[in-house]
Amino acid sequence: MITEASRADEAPRLREQRAFTTLFLGATLSRVATEMNSVAVVLFVLAETHSAQIAGFTIAAATLPTVVTGPLAGVWLDRSRHRRAVFLASPVLLSVAMVGFLLAGNRVPAGVLIALGFLAGLPSPVRTGGFSGLIPTVVPEPILPRAYGFEAVSYNVAGIAGPALAGAIAGAAGASWAIAATAVLSLISTVVIAWVPIVPVTGESRDVLAALRAGLALLWRVRTLRSVTVATTVAQLWFGLLVLAFPLLAHALGHARAVGGLLFSVFAVGALIGSVVYSRFAGRVAEEPAAMVGFVLFAVALTGIAVAPTLPVALVAAAGAGLIDGPLLAATLNLRQRHAPAWLRTQVFTTAASLKIGAFAVGSALAGSVASAVGPRGMIGIVAAGQVVAVVVALAVRPLGTARDVS
Repeated sequence: MITEASRADEAPRLREQRAFTTLFLGATLSRVATEMNSVAVVLFVLAETHSAQIAGFTIAAATLPTVVTGPLAGVWLDRSRHRRAVFLASPVLLSVAMVGFLLAGNRVPAGVLIALGFLAGLPSPVRTGGFSGLIPTVVPEPILPRAYGFEAVSYNVAGIAGPALAGAIAGAAGASWAIAATAVLSLISTVVIAWVPIVPVTGESRDVLAALRAGLALLWRVRTLRSVTVATTVAQLWFGLLVLAFPLLAHALGHARAVGGLLFSVFAVGALIGSVVYSRFAGRVAEEPAAMVGFVLFAVALTGIAVAPTLPVALVAAAGAGLIDGPLLAATLNLRQRHAPAWLRTQVFTTAASLKIGAFAVGSALAGSVASAVGPRGMIGIVAAGQVVAVVVALAVRPLGTARDVS
C-alpha cells in the first residue's frame, strides 16, 4: 500500500538536481558581478568626477535600455537554437565594460562614462530573468516552487556579496580595484555557465513579433501577472534612489561613503534569511496577497532606515527590510512561472525584470537632484512611501482583466 509518506520519499529532491546546482552557481556568480557593478561604478564615478549627477546618469544608462532589450531578449531566448551563446556573452560584455572604465578614468568626457554604463547594463535581462526562465528546463515540475524559492536566494546572495565586495575593495584599495574585481568575477561566472545544460529550443518556430505581442499581452491580460508586474515596477522606480541614498546616508552618519555598500549587504542578508525560510513552505502560500502585504511591511522597515540616528540602528532596520523583501521576491518569481506558458516563460521573466530595471533607472537618474533637494533621509522616506503607492496602483488596475492563463 502506497502511503503519502512513501510518495513524499519518492518525490524528486532539489539537492539531487545537479543541473540546477550548476545553474544556481553560475547565475549567482553573474549576479554578484552585476551587484558589484552598481556599487563599484557609483564609487568610481564619484571618485573620478566628484559629481553625484554623473554617477546617477551612469547607473541610469546601465539600466534604462533594458525596458526595450528585456522583452526582445526573452523572445529570442524562448525560440532560439543558439541561446547558449547569449548566456555566455552576457557576463563577458560586463567584463569588457569594466575594463573600459579603468582605461577611461577621468581623462574622458562624462558621456563616455555614461556610454560604458550602457554597455555594462545592455545584457542585464539575461543575467536576471533569462536565468530564471531556464529553471523549468533543469528541474522537475513537482519541485519548481522550491527551486524558485532558492532562485530568490540567488538574488539575495548576490545582493549580499556584490555590494560588500565592491565596498570593501573600494574602501581598502580604491574604486578602480573594485571595478577590476567585478571584471574578473564576471569572467569566472562565464566558465561556470558554460557547464549548464542549456537545451536548444526545438519544435515549431513562432514569429518574433507575434511572440512579443503575446508575451506583453499576457502580462496585462492575466490579472495576477498584471497586478504584481505593476506593483514591482512602480516600487522599483522609487527603489532606484537607494543606490545614491545609502552611500550618502553613511556619510551623513559620520562614515565613509563606501560603508553604504554595507547597508546593501545587511539588507541582502535579511533577504537571504527570508528567502530560505519562505522556500520551506513555497507552494502553500497565496503569492499575490502575500506580495501586497509585503510591500506595506517593506515600507515600514524602510522608514526605520530613514529615521535611524546611528549606523548600527540603520543596519538593523536594513536587515529587517531585507527579511521582508526576500519572501516578496520569491513569491513574485513563483507567481510568474505558474502563469506563463512554456513558449513565453523566459519572455515573461525578462520583460518583468526589464520593466523593474527600467523603472530603477529612472529613479537612479533622478537620484542626484532628489539628494540635493531632500538629502539621504528624505530620499529613503520617498522610497518607503513609493512602496505604498505601488500597492495602491496595483489594486487599482487589478479588476481590469481576467484571471485565466493562456497556453
